[in-house]
Amino acid sequence: MRRPHRILLVLRPPQRPRTECLIFSLLFLMGVAAGHVVGGFITEAQRCDLYGYLFSYAQSAAFRRTVPLAGVLFSYFRGPILFFCIGLAPCGTWLVPLCMAGQGFALAFCLRCLMAVLGRGGVLLALAALGVRCLFVLPCIFFLAGRSWAAADRLRSGRSARTNKKSRVLDLYPIFICGIALLIGCVAEISLVPQLLTRVLGHIF
Repeated sequence: MRRPHRILLVLRPPQRPRTECLIFSLLFLMGVAAGHVVGGFITEAQRCDLYGYLFSYAQSAAFRRTVPLAGVLFSYFRGPILFFCIGLAPCGTWLVPLCMAGQGFALAFCLRCLMAVLGRGGVLLALAALGVRCLFVLPCIFFLAGRSWAAADRLRSGRSARTNKKSRVLDLYPIFICGIALLIGCVAEISLVPQLLTRVLGHIF
């Protein structure tokens, strides 16, 4: 009965914010390394399918100057909302580190697949498509992950009921700031990314 308890203790958030940031950075880099390795195993048929998809997307992007607002909002807010919701359950003590590694895995896997199909052009395409988004979303994810990890640990240890109302209200202000930052990122995405993608895709194809 002691063994699971020790595992939970290992996954408890540290007291120092710098240590917490270091842990998240290491988890993210571990996910990046895993995504880079797994992305190298795509088959030739999958490369052809991906190239065909990118080619058809490049043709349609030449006639499309705007991006749907709902899609932009979903791509920007899904990650931060996921980490926020994870903090509402005790299982977030191990889901937060797992999802942080998953973020790095997904990003690196996408980049590795694009490089496998387009070479150096895949790096340019990833920067054009994901650069602005990562600039706004990743800092918010790192920030909310720390707060969710601590909140999940309080729920697991039963300390949430002793949290006073004032501290709960104050915890909403940083979340509000993240929401404002994400909305600014959405505006930048709609304003800049379509033109960047058109130029990069025109250069590649």
